[in-house]
Amino acid sequence: MVAQHAQCRVSDGQLCVYVDMMRKEKLLASQGGPIILAQIENEYGNVMSKYGDAGKAYVDWCANLADSYQIGIPWLMCQQSDAPPPMINTSNGWYCDQFTPTNPNTPKMWTENWTGCFKSWGGAIPHRTAEDVAFAVARFFQTGGTFQNYYMVSTCSQIIDRINYN
Repeated sequence: MVAQHAQCRVSDGQLCVYVDMMRKEKLLASQGGPIILAQIENEYGNVMSKYGDAGKAYVDWCANLADSYQIGIPWLMCQQSDAPPPMINTSNGWYCDQFTPTNPNTPKMWTENWTGCFKSWGGAIPHRTAEDVAFAVARFFQTGGTFQNYYMVSTCSQIIDRINYN
C-alpha cells in the first residue's frame, strides 16, 4: 500500500495513501463509519531528541499534514508531549494515571494499555495479572481519564506462547 521509495518518519508525502483509502471507503465516523480516532505518529517523542531540529520539524510536518486532511475526527500523537494543536497527545504504558495532556482542553487518553506483551530476547515471559490491569484502568479513570485501549491483549500473547513452547 505504501508508495514505492517512501521513507518512514520523514516529511514524505507518499505515505498519505492510507487516509485516502479510509475516506474513499467511508470508514471515518464523520462519514458514518467505525473509525473514531486517527493517529499520525506513535512514540516518536521517545526518540525525537536524536534528530534535533529536524525531529521537531518532522512533528510539525505530521501535525500539518494530518490537519490538512480535514477528516472530521480527532488526530492523536502518542507519547508526544509537544504535539502541536489540534493534535491530542496521549500516553502509552503500564500505568497512565499520572499522565496529563499538554493541552488542558484536550481529553486524557491512554492509547496503549500494555498488558504484558513485549519480551526481551532471552528474558522472562512478561506477565501482568488481570487484577493489576483492572486496577490501573480504574485509577486512570479516577484521575480524569476519558479513553483507554488494551494493547495486544491476546494475539501477541498467543504468538509469544507459540514461539516459546513449540
